[in-house]
Amino acid sequence: MLTKTLSTRLCKWVLSATALCLSGSLLFAQSVTTPSVNLPTATTPNSSYPSRPVTIINPYPAGGGADNVARMIATALSQEWGQSVLVESKPGGGTTIAAAYVAKAKPDGYTLLLSSTQHAIAPLLMKSLPYDYLTSLQAITTLSFTSLYLVVPAKSPAEDLNQLIDLLKKNGSQMNFASSGSGSLPHLSGELLNLNLKVKVQHIPFQGTSPATNALLSSNVDFLFADTSAFALIEAKKLKLLAITSEKRDPVFPEVLSLSEVFPGFSSQVWTGLEAPAGTPKAVVEKIYQTTKKAMGLPNVVKNYKESARDATALSPGEFTLFKKSEMDKFTQIVKNSQLELIAN
Repeated sequence: MLTKTLSTRLCKWVLSATALCLSGSLLFAQSVTTPSVNLPTATTPNSSYPSRPVTIINPYPAGGGADNVARMIATALSQEWGQSVLVESKPGGGTTIAAAYVAKAKPDGYTLLLSSTQHAIAPLLMKSLPYDYLTSLQAITTLSFTSLYLVVPAKSPAEDLNQLIDLLKKNGSQMNFASSGSGSLPHLSGELLNLNLKVKVQHIPFQGTSPATNALLSSNVDFLFADTSAFALIEAKKLKLLAITSEKRDPVFPEVLSLSEVFPGFSSQVWTGLEAPAGTPKAVVEKIYQTTKKAMGLPNVVKNYKESARDATALSPGEFTLFKKSEMDKFTQIVKNSQLELIAN
């Protein structure tokens, strides 16, 4: 049953950590202050919106996991509204080019941002940005949440999470972990594990998920926080899955511990959402949220989410606003407590 489920998932949109977990140099030199947030209130949806095509700006290259989410939702929204909903890729700058473009767009609901975890990390990677992630963009709703998977080589002496923890506590400074790049979510997840264990396992950054995974397969590194692209290697027993980063266990791997069971509050997930320029009418924001929430419940959309290992959770505009701030606070603390440094841009 597991083989069938994993194979089906692999045939559907296998996530790319390169797409969702940006590589970039991470150097921390100053603390990040998050401004106060004014939460939007529910308003009667605007019946005239949309009267023309809507564009979702994707900060990643076309064809990746984020692009698949955006196009699936765009198709569903188009059907609900009877208007074209287009997806346009504007990659680069660690997701900041797309965010800056949308932040400067007319606040009328016709230009939306496909936001992701990396947007909450980006302010920590750069000393200055042409927008403020909390105040320049209006949160609408979340679209998906995806776990990372703590994997070790098949020849690793650790057979479960507790054994890995014992190894890290005894030999942490002589061990290492891979990531898809400095400043990526897999990197920060490894640093969060270091903080919880009070050890300093060395970070080895690679330029993308594939080379990081190859290093793990060759036993050149000790562990990796991988995305769903590791499923085939787990199934083939070339990698051992020891834990997941979501707050709850994965239904596909019910026997595998969530890190939050050992370290309360440990959470590190890839998420995507929809945002609009600040100042977008509340009625428009509410209509987009309500329509998106409905679209995420359509049978074919639910099926796609399940087969691609994504959790479909549509936070409200207010909930998403608070979630964005909590994510920025969490990553700020990881960077500060790990004594990482920030690069200039």
